Amino acid sequence: MSVRPPILPRAALRLGFLGLAPLAVSALISLSEHASTARLGAIGFSLYAAVLLSFLGGVRCGFEIMRAPENPNGLRLLFSALPALSGWALAALVVYITPVLGAAAMFAGLFALQAMWDYRSARDAGAPAWYPVLRQVLTGGAMIICMIIPLATALHRF
Repeated sequence: MSVRPPILPRAALRLGFLGLAPLAVSALISLSEHASTARLGAIGFSLYAAVLLSFLGGVRCGFEIMRAPENPNGLRLLFSALPALSGWALAALVVYITPVLGAAAMFAGLFALQAMWDYRSARDAGAPAWYPVLRQVLTGGAMIICMIIPLATALHRF
């Protein structure tokens, strides 16, 4: 008998998709025929991707503090900071180096790594049963959005 996935709370799903909207809009702006507008879209994409990674790292930090409030695991806290640090370092590179084809792939990889960590350790971290499913859905959306940037690069938009 197969186990049904937990039902996602509507508020979490709606807010999650609303949180992806700026990433999608900025990626779509990168398809503009005007090079300066496309570049701004790519920079906006990178900055917002860093914001999302920072948020996800913050969620993980909160889970660790909830799991062991008196003695949180230092290594887990360090790992919860890595998505933010990686995302902001990558965003800084995009601001200074316009071609972001590789950056989009790296952002997709960072989202995937964070989602795998969330999925594998959600129960130990004290996350609700629906959280890993939500992360799979939203990470899939973020990774699809990340594919718009290579398209803009192939079209020579910036």
